[in-house]
Amino acid sequence: EFAGLLREQRELRLFLANPSVLRPDKVRALDEVMAIVRLRPLTTSFLRILLEAGRLPALDSVLRAYEALVDERLGRVKAVVTAAVPLEADAEERLRLRLEQVVGKHIYLEVQQDPGILGGLISQIGSLVYDGSLRTQLARLREQLVRG
Repeated sequence: EFAGLLREQRELRLFLANPSVLRPDKVRALDEVMAIVRLRPLTTSFLRILLEAGRLPALDSVLRAYEALVDERLGRVKAVVTAAVPLEADAEERLRLRLEQVVGKHIYLEVQQDPGILGGLISQIGSLVYDGSLRTQLARLREQLVRG
């Protein structure tokens, strides 16, 4: 929640990253923002530690690493699926179940739309990418025709 706020509020982000602003002023500003946002005390303490260590700009990276650890611990993995058109809910569910069979872990989908792939799907799970897009299939066909 706070990371999203930092992304959206350019002025706050610049203020907290400004080396000429004294650390106590940054902590005071952070405390005021956190009182409005009403974060948990543990989260507030963590953000204050990052700020005092000058590592608040690394918050997004820290969150991604934390989410990856939680996912690993819970035996789940994120699959980013790109489709040319929006997928219906039942198609998403069938795809999720099929991907779970392939990788043997619980999958949560992030579906993106890119009309540029023309049709089909591109699925990415970690470093594994399956490109079943029409654009790629046409490119392969063109390559084969050129080679003869």
